[in-house]
Amino acid sequence: MRYYKAIIIWSILLIASILLSLMWGIGHVSDALSQTILYQVRMPRMLQALLAGISLTLAGHMFQTLLNNPLADSFTLGLASGATFGSGLAVVLGVSFIWLPMFSVVFSIITLILVITLTTAMSKGYPIRTLILAGIMIGALFNAFLYVLIIFNQSKMKNIVNYMFGGFSSAEYNEVIYSGAVTVISVIMLFGMISKIKLLQLGDLRAQSLGLNVKSITYMTLLIASIMTAVIVAYVGVIGFIGMVIPQLVRRNSVHYNLSQQMVLNMMIGGTIMVLSDWLGSTLLDPFQIPASIILALLGIPVLFYIMMTQSRVYD
Repeated sequence: MRYYKAIIIWSILLIASILLSLMWGIGHVSDALSQTILYQVRMPRMLQALLAGISLTLAGHMFQTLLNNPLADSFTLGLASGATFGSGLAVVLGVSFIWLPMFSVVFSIITLILVITLTTAMSKGYPIRTLILAGIMIGALFNAFLYVLIIFNQSKMKNIVNYMFGGFSSAEYNEVIYSGAVTVISVIMLFGMISKIKLLQLGDLRAQSLGLNVKSITYMTLLIASIMTAVIVAYVGVIGFIGMVIPQLVRRNSVHYNLSQQMVLNMMIGGTIMVLSDWLGSTLLDPFQIPASIILALLGIPVLFYIMMTQSRVYD
């Protein structure tokens, strides 16, 4: 009963956030200019924000579930930095728009492979802790590479820097279609793997005793989550905190919910918060646009501090 109440509440909040994003200050809907703004500017922007919130939050939930670490996220694992470098490299090379996410995905997967390899080499009893450390190290390395790209491509510096502050002001329908297709396919695949992911939560030894190929399921889930993150980064840039904070809040307040219920809540809450953040960024200092990533940082950092200060009381 509590789960369905939460679903109803967040459904209402999601609808309200969508209406605010689309209709705020739009004027009369029958007006031709208002219709152009609504359907050509605000609609793709809202849809891209919704997809980004769903993808990044669900990916963060998967990382934290598999690695059993509340700090696990595409940002702390270095995947966002690798995807950003791939997108920046594509911009510098003048790659066609259609191939932009491919560069992001390829470098995100390369980052994942490097992090896992480095973790295997470094791990001596603390594999999960070492994984986060390896992710931060590899992420810093790709940020350094990105800086080198900026130095040698001053004329395109603005386009590259835009990836460091993710937002949706330039969203278009073709971006929504591509990222939406990847998100839908990824979500379907993850929900299809729920029973196997649940076995992973029992521990490696118990999962293996039940006939589960632990490594293949773990790597497959990490790969799907990485691709979701990379495609979003390719189109909107780096957006932090939402994939780290939302899953922790859901976990704290829904300890009795099963994995599929937590996944649904994460997607709904993540989508709602992202759409609201984008709306706030577009209205607070109008006509200036504040990227959604900045709004999320301002909201997410205090919440993350609170979680860290009270964590021992919840998980100990």
